[in-house]
Amino acid sequence: MTEVECADEALMRRFQETMDEGVFRLLASRHYEAALRLAERRVGNHSTAQDAVQEALIRVVRYRRHYHPSRPFAPWFHTILRNVCTDMLRQEARRRNSLQSLSETVPPLPVADPRQEKLVELLAGLSGGNAQLLKLRYVCGLSLGELAVQCQSSQEAVKKRIQRLIQRLRG
Repeated sequence: MTEVECADEALMRRFQETMDEGVFRLLASRHYEAALRLAERRVGNHSTAQDAVQEALIRVVRYRRHYHPSRPFAPWFHTILRNVCTDMLRQEARRRNSLQSLSETVPPLPVADPRQEKLVELLAGLSGGNAQLLKLRYVCGLSLGELAVQCQSSQEAVKKRIQRLIQRLRG
């Protein structure tokens, strides 16, 4: 294989034609670290950045027919990644707004349990949307399904977000 055949553009053209998993893995591995750094700068969170890079790679597969091999691969891929990051930031803003409006309509339960009191103290250290999510789940007692509706997300996504927040609080 010559140097020209190893170019990203040639790999992408081969992937378009054959859907060869090995070719895609090579292409993805070449760009993963730079993409992760770019995504971290845009979304400000390592785990969210990882999710963004994975989604961008999925979109490369999904929209492979839209790529023109006469153009450089990296700018095309980074445009996809920036769009994914923008989508994620918008979605997070919508979730925060939904949670904020929900928290204004749901009166907080009186804190009788010392563990709930400690939780309220810990939540004060989180950003507004994250704190509201945990308050609604553990202080107000909303189910994952109710939170998913309010966050305009799946139950699994809400569950994962809560798990990450709890892990952050433990740290």
